[in-house]
Amino acid sequence: MKLNLGYITINDIQFGSVSKVENAVLHVNKDEISSIILEDECLQSVEVDIARPGESVRIIPVKDVIEPRVKVEGSGNVFPGTLAKVETVGNGTTHVLRGAAVVTCGKVVGFQEGIIDMVGTGADYTPFSKNM
Repeated sequence: MKLNLGYITINDIQFGSVSKVENAVLHVNKDEISSIILEDECLQSVEVDIARPGESVRIIPVKDVIEPRVKVEGSGNVFPGTLAKVETVGNGTTHVLRGAAVVTCGKVVGFQEGIIDMVGTGADYTPFSKNM
């Protein structure tokens, strides 16, 4: 049993009419990915945005950060127990989009969830910004 990881370097992400990787740029069809996400009956709505390192952006509350992967050869799924039944997936080939991440967000459930700001408006939502 051997798992081969094929790394695909991503230097930028842009919205486009077709989802593809070209010259280290990940092009994402926003409508297509929204439609796929909304196939999950548990979700009522979705917003797809792009945030790049160095941009003046705050993402809260972060629920999870996932490195995009796709199984291209072998049995199983890249995220067993989540996207498929629990099973060993340490064989075949999986492609990894190195330099990209999918960040899931949602409503604030607890005050400390997914953010720590030490000052400013965000500090009102985390107990860690105050003297205890």
